[in-house]
Amino acid sequence: MAFAKALKFGTTAAITTRASGGVGIGLECVGGGPRRWLIATPSCISLPGQMALSVVALSRPNPAFLTSREEKRMLAGVDVTDLRRIVIDKMIAEGGWVTNDFVKEVNGSRVFVVTAHTPRDVRSPEKAWSFYFTEFSGRIYSLTTNAPAESAERMSTEAERFIGSFRSNSSSQPGNQ
Repeated sequence: MAFAKALKFGTTAAITTRASGGVGIGLECVGGGPRRWLIATPSCISLPGQMALSVVALSRPNPAFLTSREEKRMLAGVDVTDLRRIVIDKMIAEGGWVTNDFVKEVNGSRVFVVTAHTPRDVRSPEKAWSFYFTEFSGRIYSLTTNAPAESAERMSTEAERFIGSFRSNSSSQPGNQ
């Protein structure tokens, strides 16, 4: 997608509903960057939480001398421990904790997923967080979601749908790989 190339390392795009109506999720770069739109399914119009997309690292080639065990601990040449540390730091700042991490396939691509929770307080309910790390076009992207705990499953479904459409739309458009 065009926004995949527009999103630079260290920037974040907030994923919100489309203000102009119609079906879609808007990606607006935080800090006054360019707006890009992704057409999505009607179920994405009203999300029960928040999503944010950011570039967290540049991918590196896997060295040829890695054992299969070491290779499984890497995502596009980056150790998943480094990606997990990003989540741990975020959860320390939010007063939460990491509950699980695993690797799964989403639309034929390897995705490292970390789940976490923050406790309920006076201002907000208990929140479930999911962090999805995937590689595309030489960059490792993080899709972060948070929602009330009772909506966590729906947010996970929407996040995986977004990752699948992100990769399939990007690879189907010439010049965006």
